[in-house]
Amino acid sequence: MKKLLPMLLALLCACEAEPPAPPPSFHILSISPTEQSALEAKDVIVELDVEPRFLVDFNTRSARMLEKPELRIGTWTVPLARYLGRGQFQGTVPPGLDVDTYDVQVSLGDGREATLTQAYTVTPYLSYWIESIGDQLQGKPFAVTIHAGGPSAERFTGTVTIVIYQDGSPILSIPSNPFSEGLVRQEITIDAVGNTFNVGMVDEKGSTASSNSFRVLSKKLKLESHEH
Repeated sequence: MKKLLPMLLALLCACEAEPPAPPPSFHILSISPTEQSALEAKDVIVELDVEPRFLVDFNTRSARMLEKPELRIGTWTVPLARYLGRGQFQGTVPPGLDVDTYDVQVSLGDGREATLTQAYTVTPYLSYWIESIGDQLQGKPFAVTIHAGGPSAERFTGTVTIVIYQDGSPILSIPSNPFSEGLVRQEITIDAVGNTFNVGMVDEKGSTASSNSFRVLSKKLKLESHEH
């Protein structure tokens, strides 16, 4: 019996279950788009190098994703509840983040986490307004002044697209000069004649502004009025 005891102990030790291997690490391959303005919500797609597991219920013909990933950007935690296939998950980042560039973090339900550094940027939100425009003369250049408003309006050096409308329909579209200290002045010439014109603008983020309505008088009418 004394001889068998060590053998039994060795056999018991050999039969003990080995601890399960930790799940493999994963990586964030990309996030798209990579930026949003401070006052908008943005749908984002996060691509991971790992596929989710699903629990399939054949009775109800449904599947439930296990270990649903969560996205963390700044103070927001965003569920990535929609799986698009090929490691791509979708969620919506709410508005309200401070203007900054953030690390992107994703955590899985089993405790695994991954980080993509400095991958997401929140940009300032800009609004615009256009100074009042009086009646103009056909073919004569006139200045249009557009003001930018917002936390960083005075530092904005981008451009916008200026659109001329007649009776509500666009007739001319031109890029503006770069903004400086929160405004841009642009000379515009309208060759058409009519009673209902206005100047609009749109920036690359989709923010818009529109001027008041004004008339464009013909050169001939203007000359006749001076003769009388």
